[in-house]
Amino acid sequence: MNFSIRTRLTFWYTSLLFVSLIAFGAAFSYSLLKIFIYRTDNQVSSVANMMVHTIVKPSGELFLPRDFDIFLERFFGIRTAGNYIQVLDPHGQVVAKSSNLVFRMPIPKATYHAALGGATTFEVVKNVGRYPVRVVTKPIFVNEKLVAIVQVGSSLEDMDEVFNSLAYIFIFGILASVVVAGGVGWFLAKKALKPVSVITEAARRIEAENLNERIEIKVPQDEIGRLASTMNEMIGRLEKSFRQIRQFTGDASHELKTPLTIMKGEIEIALRSKGDAEYLREVLASNLEEIDRMSYIVMNLLDLAKMDVEKGTTAHDVVDLGKVVSDRCEQFKRLALDSGVRLDMLENKELLVRGDHVRISQLVFNLIDNAIKYTPAGGSVEAHLKKEGGWAVFKVRDTGIGISAEDLSYIFDRFYRVDKARKNVGGAGLGLSICKEIAEAHGGTITVESVIGSGSVFTVSLPIAAAEEATAEPVPV
Repeated sequence: MNFSIRTRLTFWYTSLLFVSLIAFGAAFSYSLLKIFIYRTDNQVSSVANMMVHTIVKPSGELFLPRDFDIFLERFFGIRTAGNYIQVLDPHGQVVAKSSNLVFRMPIPKATYHAALGGATTFEVVKNVGRYPVRVVTKPIFVNEKLVAIVQVGSSLEDMDEVFNSLAYIFIFGILASVVVAGGVGWFLAKKALKPVSVITEAARRIEAENLNERIEIKVPQDEIGRLASTMNEMIGRLEKSFRQIRQFTGDASHELKTPLTIMKGEIEIALRSKGDAEYLREVLASNLEEIDRMSYIVMNLLDLAKMDVEKGTTAHDVVDLGKVVSDRCEQFKRLALDSGVRLDMLENKELLVRGDHVRISQLVFNLIDNAIKYTPAGGSVEAHLKKEGGWAVFKVRDTGIGISAEDLSYIFDRFYRVDKARKNVGGAGLGLSICKEIAEAHGGTITVESVIGSGSVFTVSLPIAAAEEATAEPVPV
């Protein structure tokens, strides 16, 4: 059966209290019993010791007048009132007993044999009256000869009555305490868990359409407050993810819809034309450009989707980053020349990093490609690769159109492109998103510094492979 947290808290609280009270009652009763027994033992032992010195003559003969307890108390000052006194001969036969003793106090065999051996025994004797009797059995030796055995007993009536009263007090007190504590615990549990109910209701109200709502936090530093803060952070991440998905879906739809619309319009016009071969070739060439554009978008989307799936499972091959940079710069020499842009590799160190060779090559490719694409004719692009601490730092500096300050924080978002870039060059706004995903997947970072009209500097930092890893054979290009 499933119980609520409130019920379970109350149950465990009252159970713990019940067990604690039982343990306290048992410990208290045991301690009190020990005190009673200790005091009783001192009392009967004191009477027994005085008896030893008064009822035995130096010759070893017993001095036991009639009603000897009254005689001893009156003439010798021995307080025998309230005590049962019994004197036995060495054979265990009763030779005298106090006037208040109407029954014979038994002496177990073990106690008798202990007395024969000279040992004093304390024990509780039952079945001699209404209440148990605490008895001390003490042997009397004269010249190493046993002449008598003295037994002094004291009724445990007072102790029995005290413990009976104490038992009632404990039983009813514990039950009352548990009932009251259960009620108080139920109330406190309700009050303590009320914020959880509030959080639950707030969480139920928050859906995909109103992810901008947040849970109210009254006490931020307690456990409930931290739980609410964590849930608010989670809702914030969900809101950001939903917003990105909506933006991603809208941008992807727009980017794919545009070439399809162009292709559809051109094909419809071509079908109504009179069959001009030159015009038809132009239409086919235009359609081929749009198909290439869609293929590029789809390929980048697939790359992003694949990287989302592969997060945390990036390859850990040893990659010669210096060779990758030099190869990519050499690859772009012709494109830069055709665009009227000077491409220079000013610094290139031999640095090894751990990762996926294909993805790292794609990262370098996208950054150089973007720099050339957004740099007007007559401008320049510079590539740098150097070591800074334990990082391989790759920089691409261009003298292009630059990026405004308000666009810098969004430049790595998927499908994001600044307006000037849309007017002058093509692209789907996915290249930098891919760069960011690749850098972070390899434990690195990517940053940008830019000024409108002065160009941009993209910086990628990747952790350098450990010394023992650097001896491994780099992945061939």
